[in-house]
Amino acid sequence: MGWFVLSVLTGDGRAGVVASGVGVLHTTNGLRDLWYAADALVILAGIPGAGKTTLLRRLYPIGADHGGVRVFDSERLRARWMPVLGRVPYAWWRPLLHLAYYVRVLAAMRRGGGPLVVHDCATRPWVRRLLGWRARRAGLPLHLILLDVPGDVARSGQWARGRVVRTGSMATHCQRWPELVARAAEDPGYVVPGAASALVLSRGQAHQIARISFG
Repeated sequence: MGWFVLSVLTGDGRAGVVASGVGVLHTTNGLRDLWYAADALVILAGIPGAGKTTLLRRLYPIGADHGGVRVFDSERLRARWMPVLGRVPYAWWRPLLHLAYYVRVLAAMRRGGGPLVVHDCATRPWVRRLLGWRARRAGLPLHLILLDVPGDVARSGQWARGRVVRTGSMATHCQRWPELVARAAEDPGYVVPGAASALVLSRGQAHQIARISFG
């Protein structure tokens, strides 16, 4: 189950390149389903505003535990903190939010705990190494879904959600992202150590995904 696979949706919605049965895109009666092992960790990556939270809300509307799939999204944690910290400038408590988020993610990465879907920008090398290390220690198969969205489109997404990333920080995300996508085509483990597969999607292609299934 450690084979490499890079699948890219073509313009007509069919699976583009499939190198193995791990993380393969299936099309059935017009539905687009992604299938992973029952204990898999799937990291949904993309620069801020790419549409990660939008996709997760559509696929997992119930919230953090949807049919046995544990979903981690920092935006959901932020929403829970807002009633208490909403009057405090977000920049003041953002580091604490990120710390609490990753502590929860790491604690959930355990063998036998069931599948995980984790929201992350993937542009912070230390976070990628940490997630890869923890997945390896827990014996979890690790897969990537990368939402590849241009910077201007992502910026529009930030305005739409009502929270805009600082110009300098956004520039860093945008500078690092293209290399991650390019390297994922050769070695998903470069993006996150131990990753067995990488699926690269545009925002339009992400809209075609109907389900992420495990088992």
